[in-house]
Amino acid sequence: MDISRRQLAGVILAGTAAAQAPPPPTTEQSGNTELESARSARRTAAQIIARVPLPMTTEPAFQFKA
Repeated sequence: MDISRRQLAGVILAGTAAAQAPPPPTTEQSGNTELESARSARRTAAQIIARVPLPMTTEPAFQFKA
């Protein structure tokens, strides 16, 4: 079977284009549910972190180097 380079490139590009297609849009309701659950998880994490007293003189365990 003879296939030209242009045909081969077209087959490869068609396959990658299909693989990069965005997922179908979710319904508005499920998007809001996911958003609210993520927000509540962040609020809970922030409340847990806020319980720990941390003096302002505490330095981070890493250094910023330019």
